[in-house]
Amino acid sequence: MYEYHLWIELSESTEESDCGQLDSKVESLRAIVRDKLNCKPNDCIVHVNYSKVFQCSGGANHRGTDHDKLLDVLQRLVELLPGSHGLVYWSDDECTGNAVFDGYKVLVVARGEVHERLDPFLSPRKPVVED
Repeated sequence: MYEYHLWIELSESTEESDCGQLDSKVESLRAIVRDKLNCKPNDCIVHVNYSKVFQCSGGANHRGTDHDKLLDVLQRLVELLPGSHGLVYWSDDECTGNAVFDGYKVLVVARGEVHERLDPFLSPRKPVVED
């Protein structure tokens, strides 16, 4: 089973969240998300206080191309909104190497880049979150 859980605060730059084009860039991101991802909720960019936050979850019985599409969305996001920051927790129980690391991986979005890390909090899945 493949799943991901995403939370990213959207920002045009590391100095100013809105340099004047945030709304139009968020609309572009919404279109990209609708085109690429099958995630819930359908409108996954929400207002939290004075911030715009992209948050959603998705998954499938088998990863297929879902992860590649997620990576495409994140790459477009950091190009459009390089000041954005947040995390994507993901796992794939069919991923090679699970015998060594059976847990979540984390995509860290910060300063216009996406980096993959191993999760130190909910991994390994057994015994931290599952029996």
